[in-house]
Amino acid sequence: MSSSPLTTYSLPFSPLERWLLLLLPIGVAACILAGVYAPTVLLLAVIALFAAIFLERPYELLLVMVFLIPFNFVFAIGPVPIAVELLKLFLWIPFLVTRTARADFKTSTYNKWFAVWAFILATSVIRSNDLPYTIKESIRLASNIGLCYLVLNLVDTREKLLQIVRVLTMSTLLVACYGFYQWAIQDYGALFWIVNPRIDTNLAHYRDTFWPWRNRMISVLTSEMELGHYFNMCLPIGLMLWLTEGRKRLSSKWFWSVLAMLAGLLLTFTFGAWAALPATMGLFVVVLDKKLRWKLLGGVLVISVVSGLLIMGPLRPFAETKFSGQQIGSFTWDIFTRLKAWTFAVNTWRSHPMLGVGVGSYETISAESDWLGVGPMGAGSSPHETYLYLLAESGLIGFISMMAIFISSIRRNLEPRFGLIGVALAFSIAVNLMGGFSDDSGFNGPHASYLLWLVIGLSEALRSLTPALQVRMERAPT
Repeated sequence: MSSSPLTTYSLPFSPLERWLLLLLPIGVAACILAGVYAPTVLLLAVIALFAAIFLERPYELLLVMVFLIPFNFVFAIGPVPIAVELLKLFLWIPFLVTRTARADFKTSTYNKWFAVWAFILATSVIRSNDLPYTIKESIRLASNIGLCYLVLNLVDTREKLLQIVRVLTMSTLLVACYGFYQWAIQDYGALFWIVNPRIDTNLAHYRDTFWPWRNRMISVLTSEMELGHYFNMCLPIGLMLWLTEGRKRLSSKWFWSVLAMLAGLLLTFTFGAWAALPATMGLFVVVLDKKLRWKLLGGVLVISVVSGLLIMGPLRPFAETKFSGQQIGSFTWDIFTRLKAWTFAVNTWRSHPMLGVGVGSYETISAESDWLGVGPMGAGSSPHETYLYLLAESGLIGFISMMAIFISSIRRNLEPRFGLIGVALAFSIAVNLMGGFSDDSGFNGPHASYLLWLVIGLSEALRSLTPALQVRMERAPT
């Protein structure tokens, strides 16, 4: 007599797997409860888990860091905000633990300029009028510089470099998708407040305040301006992947990633980021193909006319804001605030022309003056201009040393032997510098500045590859 199917059927899991299936929901519930009632315990558990997984896998942790650049989750331990950005510091632990698995430590070609900035940061701490904030800003910049050394030593093959840019592009695609969700609901959404909680702390002034929804997509970054520059830096990398790995196919995921970035850039309504992209394209056409100069001029004129018609026509309701209860054009608002901010920055730099007022001190001086007259959203902010901000904070010495790093990276990446990947990295740095004329989010923002220094590190890694491992990106067949 045959057995009934109901009596002979058994689950296709081993006893251990059954226990894991049972413990999984219990573990999820425990994490939720710990996050609500005992966040410190949850933090220690997460640190222990990360240590167990990545203690001997520094490169894999670097990939996780790259993916999380825009998702810079912040949580508080008492009055102190802790950001996922600090993984840049923790990465040194597995890097040092596995040091015997690598050859000699590689140093940067910009060692002398980094030494200058080490001096500037040290003097900034000594001269600071707001020590906690200065230390926080100094740690951010120092960890960004340290990231260059980590990338230089961990990215030692062509495939590793490509893995990083793939992860970066997919992460940016998620940023764009969440931004579209924001646009659909006409609000920031729950994830934004998890990544950017409103915390009142001396380590990050005015973090407890924020603009109301202004019909500008900012996704999970701190502002629409920073998001615009972030998209600009990722666009050439995504385009490079489409031309090479995607083979110019419209079905390629890299093509749709580029389209999502372009659409997201449009919805940020950031005039500085909009202008930086065609300006950088024009610069590269002039540098790389002088025969296209006249065509470029015609293209710029067409883009300018079309953009003007869009802004004054169907996009006008979204590109307006209110100030003192009156509806004014966003472009007018930007001009009004930028001129006042830049004037204040110039006057601040003139008071300390060689070393500036020190990293982390500019915001305090700005807060004390309240130069805009609208409280925390004006006072305490940066000047929204990278070059004036560098001059005011670090003087001529810091400005020259920083520009030497960026310009040298662009120039070296354009060497023919590096192919499309070199052009993409050079464009990413250059478009950030172009955007610096109207904003400083690309240099000062926690997400975009993180990405900028990652690109600097990738540029150095690209140049350090041995001849047998150098990236030889072939152009897609026409």
